[in-house]
Amino acid sequence: MAAAIVVLLGFAACTPPIRQFDLANQALTCVQANESTYRTLQSMNFTVTEFSPAVVGRPGRLRGTREERGATQNVTVAITCNGRTADVDANEERKLLGRLEFKRGFYLAFTATAARAAADTPAARQEAARPPAQKKDKGLQVLLTPVWGLGAKLDFDLDLAAAGVLPVLVTMSNVTPRTYTFDPADVVLVEKDGTRVRPITVDAAADRVVEIERQGAAASGAVPGDRAEVVRRLQAQALRGHSLAANQSLKGYLFYPLAPYVKGRVALEDQASEETEGFVVEF
Repeated sequence: MAAAIVVLLGFAACTPPIRQFDLANQALTCVQANESTYRTLQSMNFTVTEFSPAVVGRPGRLRGTREERGATQNVTVAITCNGRTADVDANEERKLLGRLEFKRGFYLAFTATAARAAADTPAARQEAARPPAQKKDKGLQVLLTPVWGLGAKLDFDLDLAAAGVLPVLVTMSNVTPRTYTFDPADVVLVEKDGTRVRPITVDAAADRVVEIERQGAAASGAVPGDRAEVVRRLQAQALRGHSLAANQSLKGYLFYPLAPYVKGRVALEDQASEETEGFVVEF
């Protein structure tokens, strides 16, 4: 009997292997934890089917699915944060045996994703602080990044895809001595058949979001969302300005009707010469 007690105590003192891959007390803000979790599931080829971002005082949750070895794998990730640290708990649904394999894979992917994000921020700041003559990337640069699916919840905490709205992040960098002008309304997306689509206004995008939320509230008996709050969230991230001065960068969102676009077109005009420089960005 004494030997049995010693063995049991020995097992109790050991940390289960699966606990080695816990992500507790991570030095991440709520925003960082949400983004790292979302990017981790994407990097593991999961389609994110549900996403409620975590904020202080309200836990977050993501659900994802993928086809793995001929079977469907469904996972749930819970996020709890206090603004300075976060706990991230990832689990494979309806599975007890073999959970260690997924936990290990998620742990490795998450820590790599978070490390890359942490490294990119100081590098970006250092590059932005360089004098123009020392910048690595010179010239006029334009990037369009559509944010598909539930990824929009990272910046807006709104399900824009359900409302038929596609947010597109526009990033412009002008490492030249010239000033360029542009009209955000002329930033067009192109469908496969060549159809060109201009952005919709923040108010129009908000109307779509409010309408889909109203329908959901009517079905569930919940209280509809506040339109003014939806407008505030969209406007806070929207692309502003009509000019890009020398050694200036701009970044913000434009909003489009949701569709399977294949590329985008942007035109900027040299203020002095009135010559136009066009950019085509493939998606």
